[in-house]
Amino acid sequence: MGFLNVNGRAAGVGVGVGVGALLAWWAWRRHHQSDTPASLLCFFLPSFHLHHVFRHFFLPSLLPPACFPSLLYLCFTPSLPRCRWEEVGEVSELVIYPLKSGRGIKVTEAEATRYGLAVDYLEDRSFMAVNKEGKFLTGRQLPKLTTVVMTLSGTKVSLEAPGAERLELDLKDVTRAAKVTDAVVFNADVRGFDCGDKAAAWLNSAVNDGVVEGCIRLLYHGNLTRERKAREPAFYSFPQYKASDRVLYADTCAFMLTSETSLADLNDRLERPVTLDWFRSNIVVRGVTQPYDEDDYAFVRIGDVVFRRLKPCDRCIFTNVDPESGKKCEDGEPINTLKKYRHVEGPEKLQRTWAQKPVFGLHLGIDTYGKVHVGDKVEVARASSNSRWKFQ
Repeated sequence: MGFLNVNGRAAGVGVGVGVGALLAWWAWRRHHQSDTPASLLCFFLPSFHLHHVFRHFFLPSLLPPACFPSLLYLCFTPSLPRCRWEEVGEVSELVIYPLKSGRGIKVTEAEATRYGLAVDYLEDRSFMAVNKEGKFLTGRQLPKLTTVVMTLSGTKVSLEAPGAERLELDLKDVTRAAKVTDAVVFNADVRGFDCGDKAAAWLNSAVNDGVVEGCIRLLYHGNLTRERKAREPAFYSFPQYKASDRVLYADTCAFMLTSETSLADLNDRLERPVTLDWFRSNIVVRGVTQPYDEDDYAFVRIGDVVFRRLKPCDRCIFTNVDPESGKKCEDGEPINTLKKYRHVEGPEKLQRTWAQKPVFGLHLGIDTYGKVHVGDKVEVARASSNSRWKFQ
């Protein structure tokens, strides 16, 4: 490195500043673009190895302290895979379900966070109903939950349902009262702030037809449930789950994606068409060429945000609840029709499960956070393009 000794330390600092700026730029690019190569060295300096960086550049005389964070980010944060991105459509709907099993709130833009879509205090599945033992309740037990509309303006919450008077409460009062309740979601221990007796009485009157014994309570996560891991199914080990995947009160994970094209194909087979509200997805894609194309999405990129496939969404009896009426469909639709033709590629153990719980939509984790908008283009990397992303 004799060329660094022209003016001794001054030249070294100058080179250090340049290298630091390069590292900072690359770290930013790496954080925002999932098709960035796995290391700076293979992109800019293919003949160098990481130990050369430490040996020649990670010295006080060469690299100023301001550059250390960029180098640490480079060396110790996981990189996203290199992908061949293909544009498949655009975002037509973004939907947040603040109350688990409640009505969705459609927004034009949202933050894609570790825990799901959010707009200020409006966070996906951040409230839920529980029974007297603290076990979570959904539209499976209480179909009328699907008719409850929860809206938020700052910390002000309003609840509406057919035949019920509007109820308003303030989350400041809820957290100040600090009535913390332990609860369970699919065998995972969670906690939440009890929203009070008025909210409980309103919820019981609006949705409980005597199906659930005792008093239903309304819980708000209030940052008490931030470390719950995404729920991995027991019947198969899907390869793209990460230990860092988190969720609030949702059943499985932070995001679900569906397409208008898949819905149109299903409706062509039904006597009574359904809407995507029956499937409770967060991200809806318009313009996809083939129905069920989402079966093959290993990664989804919307703007700077990169989502990662966890698994196809296998459907349960909740899908047979009409969200407008809050009633279960006695004919078993649309599940019965889906069972007849939705046969997704996969190993035998998956085929057995999906024969009883047919697939519609895609469960997603997130690798790069950011803002998404209705109208954003949707790009995907296909599972069929890489054997590591296929179900074996």
